[in-house]
Formats: sequence, structure tokens, C-alpha cells
Amino acid sequence: MRWTVRICFLLFLAWAIFMISPFVGLYDLGKAVEAKDLNRIEERVNFTALRASLSRQILGEYLKDKDLDGAELDVATQAGSSVLNPVVEQLVTPQALVDLFEDGWPERATGRSPNGARGAAAARLQLGFGSLELAWKTFFFSEAQGFRSITIPVPVDQPKDRQFRITMRLKNLTWRLSGIELPAPLREELIKRASIASR
Repeated sequence: MRWTVRICFLLFLAWAIFMISPFVGLYDLGKAVEAKDLNRIEERVNFTALRASLSRQILGEYLKDKDLDGAELDVATQAGSSVLNPVVEQLVTPQALVDLFEDGWPERATGRSPNGARGAAAARLQLGFGSLELAWKTFFFSEAQGFRSITIPVPVDQPKDRQFRITMRLKNLTWRLSGIELPAPLREELIKRASIASR
């Protein structure tokens, strides 16, 4: 009986450690951002997956109002990719992530935000949890996709349209940032800037 209790306790402990491990990874990334430790940021970010995540959502925003199908959609997708790729490339660097996490706007990659755009985007992305209540809310509103991926809303105390949704993915026992869902105002502003730059 005693061994059964011990085994159950050890299994519960292992499960609990696993459940909090992506949040520890996110916290560690936050500390690297605060310290502007670009090498540590590189260790905590899968830039290939992040590039694909940003490309997909920005291109989706670019095409969403266009009533296209078939060959027209293929042409628009290729044109949109060529226009938007330079913007995406500017976002997938350690320094751009520092800018983004510091104040919710990637200033070095896109320039200063217009007055309305930054206010409509997220507030500062605090990757620390601040309080037990905030940590619990973050845990509660996070969405797991199987055992190897979790999406975490940041900052959790902001309205949904001002939140970033950060995807952490487990690879080789390390949780790494593999995607960031940007608020719609920021996506729209990035598309506008890319269109102006391509003229």
C-alpha cells in the first residue's frame, strides 16, 4: 500500500512539473528579453517555425478581403508573399523580439507606431507572471495542443483583441517559442507598411 501511494505521488509530481514546464520556459524567455541576452533568446526560439507562423497569419490578413479563387488566388498569394516577406524577415530576429516584448510594438523592424495603432495593439508583453492570481489566470486560459505544444495568451489581463497568443513547443526537452499570433491592428499596420515600402 505504501509503495502504491509513493508511486502515485511521484507520478503526480512528474505530471505537475511537466504541466508548469512551458510556463517556466516562457518565464526564462522573458528574463532573456529583459536582459537583452540575444544568445539566450536564440536558444528559446524556433525561428523557422516563428517565420512560418507570422507569414501564414499576415498573408491571411492580406488576402481576407479579396474575393478570389483558383488561379487568381494563387497569383495573389505569390504577390502577397513577395510584398510581405521582407516585413516578416525583419520580425524574426532576436532584437525584433526584444522590441516586440518590451512594448508590444516591433519599432526597429517597422518604425515608430502611429498613435492609434500601438494603442490598439497589445500593451507591454510581460512574460513574467507578476502575482499568483495572474499566474493562475495564464495557466487557466492557456490551450494545450497535445503534450508537445501549448498556446498562452499574453498579457492575460488585457482584452482578447489586445493579447498576443504565444505558442510554446517542446523539442529535445526544451520548450521553445514557435509562434506568435499578433493582434489584428498590428497585422493590419504591418501590411500597410509593407505595401507602402513595395511601391
